[in-house]
Amino acid sequence: MAIAVLQYQDVLPGLRASRWGVLISVALAVFVDYLIYGAIVPLTLYSPGGGRSGSTVSILYGAYSVGVLLTTPVFGRLGDRAGYRSVMWLAVVLQGPAVLLLWHSDGFILTLIGRFLQGAASAATWTAGFALIAARYPKERVRMIGLVLMASTGGSVFGPVMSGALYQLGGYGLPFVILCVFAVIDAALRFLLLPRDSPHGGPILGVIRLIRDRSVAMPAFAVAIAAGAWGILEPTLPRHLEATLGAGAAEVGLLFTLSTIVYGLASPLVSLVTGRCGMMRTAVAGMMTMAVTLPLLGIAPTVFLSAAVLCCVNIGFAFLLNPTSAELGDAVERRGLSCYGAVYAIYNIAYAVGMMSASNLAAALSNRFSVFEILLCVSIILLLCVAVMLGARMQPVVETQ
Repeated sequence: MAIAVLQYQDVLPGLRASRWGVLISVALAVFVDYLIYGAIVPLTLYSPGGGRSGSTVSILYGAYSVGVLLTTPVFGRLGDRAGYRSVMWLAVVLQGPAVLLLWHSDGFILTLIGRFLQGAASAATWTAGFALIAARYPKERVRMIGLVLMASTGGSVFGPVMSGALYQLGGYGLPFVILCVFAVIDAALRFLLLPRDSPHGGPILGVIRLIRDRSVAMPAFAVAIAAGAWGILEPTLPRHLEATLGAGAAEVGLLFTLSTIVYGLASPLVSLVTGRCGMMRTAVAGMMTMAVTLPLLGIAPTVFLSAAVLCCVNIGFAFLLNPTSAELGDAVERRGLSCYGAVYAIYNIAYAVGMMSASNLAAALSNRFSVFEILLCVSIILLLCVAVMLGARMQPVVETQ
């Protein structure tokens, strides 16, 4: 036992000091976060405390979003003042009760609380996780953030497929058993791999002061657009593929998995192009790529062509989201600030707003318009946003006084 403890004490500092330690831990954290989110979405209808009516399900989905939006600024401020590792651990403390409540609750109120806590845990993980990546990899932010985003997309794809298969195999409780296993592994790696950090010295700006600066506001705007453009596919594309091309859940899952892999493979190219062309040109290229390719998903005649088009959409998504996400860290660093928690709280809010806008747009248009028409509408919005991005002039980060 003593030998094992000594070996553990020797290995742990090396793990925490490793070049890849923070990346692995944060990537797994966002993977598990999206895995839990994606797994619970299809199980909500079968929850003993969730109810089956559209209104109660909508309220439960809304509670998650409220949890994200209300707590994100708090976690951003707390991370800058107390250290990002502490906030990552706080996310674990919130995530555990959230999963247990959603698993065992037989009342609507407790289920509602579970969804709120799940949103809060997600806010803590994403805000502190991205802040850690920004602080740890200042010269490789675009690439490293791209890898983290690939992990999150993998979780969102794998979650629903896993929970559906496990529900058929063992009922409502079995998916939660597996989710708890993933959560424990995630917590262990957060402990093992995240280095101890300390509160950052110097001035710390809040979310409100940062978002008033255009060099922060414009990348945040682009993040919201990217989230909305990709988020419109989640409620629309699977049903479209099933209704028009006869694609089953396995084929749809494989299609999204393939596009996720392509997203990851595109990350080094995005990093290279951003280094040579700058954030603005790279993001505009990504926005235009998504604008051109999104409507094609509504008219692709085969699953194979749909997969090819979705890969192109995901490449555009990478060119839009990766550099703008990294630019938020660059914006504060250019002024010698270290308030990464606050600026990635802005990222988290922007992404959540984009996703909620996409869901509302899909709900409003799905009964009146075809998927092609909905995606064409999104394409027009993207082209208008290109004009906004090109017309905006970047300004320096606000003064620290």
